[in-house]
Amino acid sequence: MIVVMAAGLAANLTANPLEAVTTITVQIVSLLTGDQEFDSAKTLSAFALGLLLFFVTLALNVAAQRIVKHYREQYD
Repeated sequence: MIVVMAAGLAANLTANPLEAVTTITVQIVSLLTGDQEFDSAKTLSAFALGLLLFFVTLALNVAAQRIVKHYREQYD
């Protein structure tokens, strides 16, 4: 949520500064703003984005742990 506060709902994370993009966190917040039913398309897509963000983070953490385990020096 700090991304939303720092970026002001307009995060720009591209190599091309002329093209506007947004982060997943900002997209989730914008989808969940206001009163909506739980089974609406906006709410379900926000939960799907959150699940995607969770699994991408999990995969990166698992990969990092394997790399660290492989290159860690063993001491007596």
